Amino acid sequence: MKKLLALLMALAMVFTLAACGGNDEPETTTEAPVADSTEAVDATEAPSEAESTEAASEAESTEAASEAESTEAASEEATEAAPAGDMTKAEFVAFINAETAKIAKSGKYTANRVCKYTNPIDVGGATDTLNGIIKAIDENSSLDTVVGDFLGIGTTTGNVPKDDVKGDYRIMATSLKESDLGSFSVKDGVYSFTLANATNPKKTAATPFARFTNDFITHEEVVDGIAEFTSAIKVKSTTVNYKNIKVDVTVKDGKITNIKYSYAFDAKLTLSVLVTINGTGAAVTNGTFSNINY
Repeated sequence: MKKLLALLMALAMVFTLAACGGNDEPETTTEAPVADSTEAVDATEAPSEAESTEAASEAESTEAASEAESTEAASEEATEAAPAGDMTKAEFVAFINAETAKIAKSGKYTANRVCKYTNPIDVGGATDTLNGIIKAIDENSSLDTVVGDFLGIGTTTGNVPKDDVKGDYRIMATSLKESDLGSFSVKDGVYSFTLANATNPKKTAATPFARFTNDFITHEEVVDGIAEFTSAIKVKSTTVNYKNIKVDVTVKDGKITNIKYSYAFDAKLTLSVLVTINGTGAAVTNGTFSNINY
């Protein structure tokens, strides 16, 4: 009986040890810790993914901003490197009006004007009579020189403002309109245009020619010019036609550096020396303003 009881107790201990051994098996395999570790990893990875997403977003934003800055910088560089380009007619009109105002006010430049007869003054059979009257006053003068003086025949050169260059032969503050410019073109910084013909223009900016220059004669100036020389000759009427008016304006670095203009004109005068005398004449004028500095 005692042996049987001992055997049963021994078997119970074996089963107990076996059961304990079974419980220890999972612990050595660390299944539970693996589950716990997985949860820990998941908890750790969750914020890591959010941080990664945020970091990626920030990186993308930084990259986009960098690209935008690069694009903007490239655009600015391209703008600075690109030439200003040729002005349109409207832009040029605004430009020349503004710049000639500056030059007329305080600019320095060289003026050169040449006016030559293409047809000297002709009064028919009265030439000798008029020349006789004129030479009695000044033996070195003639009808051509007296009339030519107020018509501007001859050469005028000088540095403005140093030299005493006639006001009409200086650069004036233009008041051109877009519609004034005919045959407008530009090449290599030289803006070329024509102006409409003008008959007896007034110095009141009423015509395109007068809005560009004062280099023309009026009836009143002819009358005064003859009267200053002699009272024996009276001017009854004048008709002066200005035509083929051409202008070239050179622009460099946003400033006017040179202005050239040319025109032809023909004149008809009615004079009175006891009898009425009709005279005619024609000439061409070329003017240049160079070395402009303002």
